[in-house]
Amino acid sequence: MNNRQYENWKFEVISQILIALAKNEHIKNNLVFKGALILNKYLPTQRKSLDIDANFVSAFINNFPSRERQKSFLKKHLEQAISRHFETHDPVRFELLNLRIEPKPRDYHPRRWDAFLITISLTDHENTGVRGLPNLTIDVAAPESLSENSLREMSFGGSKIQAYSLERIAGEKARAFLSTLRTYRDKVEKPGKAVRLKDLYDLTRIIRARTISDRAFWNIAGSEFKLACESRFVDCSGVDSFREGWSETSELYKKSPAIPRDIPFEEVTASISAISNYWKETGIIPFSFPLPVL
Repeated sequence: MNNRQYENWKFEVISQILIALAKNEHIKNNLVFKGALILNKYLPTQRKSLDIDANFVSAFINNFPSRERQKSFLKKHLEQAISRHFETHDPVRFELLNLRIEPKPRDYHPRRWDAFLITISLTDHENTGVRGLPNLTIDVAAPESLSENSLREMSFGGSKIQAYSLERIAGEKARAFLSTLRTYRDKVEKPGKAVRLKDLYDLTRIIRARTISDRAFWNIAGSEFKLACESRFVDCSGVDSFREGWSETSELYKKSPAIPRDIPFEEVTASISAISNYWKETGIIPFSFPLPVL
């Protein structure tokens, strides 16, 4: 397979896995799905998502307080959901080889933001001669505060899952971008990581579909942004917070092979200015959430 064939293969399989998870009541009741794969259900795009992102619901952590119990729950029900779904196909094409669950971080997070990275290995009986088929990943993060506007039911393969609303995704994308900048990393003593360029791209996709004149949408998105930031103690003073290191962000965005060319960085700049200025005008920002004493 060439790179495009691998990408198409991963997209097909990850879509089947999400259908499998939507059929499992234990998964549906304890995980909320988010990220680009969910966003792509709302809006068409050239950027395919090749991973699944989710959060635990708060009740799950209360019911399974230890990491080992959380891991055992995930392994049991994920393996069951995926295997059973594949077995319903006739002929059976995919077979689950291995499901590995690794804690993130490896030691307990000081603020209890414990997460898991799940890696899935499969056999594809239609591509038995292909060596090194790519693994698939599910990233499960700690719970966040949610409102009545945060969630909606979304159908995959005829079954429904809990997913972030488009307003919550907009707020989440803005929060996620800020969380990779130096100011926040210094605040929480978080190791450096790549600036999340895809979140800027996705925010611009959203404002293309829901212009800033859609006040009802952006009012809710702003409230969701603030709620998401509060969950992780992310501060925002206004457009300057987003534009920290903006010239470097511009260069990275323009060179990134992972960013489709249909949204130029100049449009990203205008979009971020419009969103942050609107939120400032409506009193959503500025805000600051001091770290609690551990």
